[in-house]
Amino acid sequence: MRKRIDIVLFALVAMSVIGVALVSTPLIVDEGTNIGVEIHVDMWHYRDGVLIDHSHHEGVLTTLGQNWIENQMGNAPDTDPAKWIAVSNDATAPSAAWIVIPAEITTNGLARAPGTYASTGDGAWTITKSFSVTGTQSSQLTGLYWAVTGDFLLCADTYNVVNAEDGDTLEIEWSLSVT
Repeated sequence: MRKRIDIVLFALVAMSVIGVALVSTPLIVDEGTNIGVEIHVDMWHYRDGVLIDHSHHEGVLTTLGQNWIENQMGNAPDTDPAKWIAVSNDATAPSAAWIVIPAEITTNGLARAPGTYASTGDGAWTITKSFSVTGTQSSQLTGLYWAVTGDFLLCADTYNVVNAEDGDTLEIEWSLSVT
């Protein structure tokens, strides 16, 4: 009998607040296990407590990310979990072939950084990172990685352009669940 495991990912970004919820893509881990993954992004951009913009878009689980999940669940787990959050101002639609997000931002307080893990119940957890913006910086793409550097992109998603200013906070929260 086949067993179905659903992994649900979503990101929430505040300052901009970006929520990433998820799209169904079956992934075969072995002949008896199916994994369904959904990825969406919601973005709320606030300045001085006033909502400026909101958007919702479907996301993309990369092929590299599918293979990483397979290894984590069915083979030899990596030592570092998917906890590294990055942003970009690239307008390219995410592709399953990506291994990094294009033009990843490394300045203005928005360099790839580890999020904080928190359990939210049985088989459910979040990875959250608040970025303190230190300059003027636009962004419209986020990615979740399993390493501080290199080509280890699990998933990515776009959102409406956020034009952050020095002193703004950009919070991204990826929520994941396995059922």
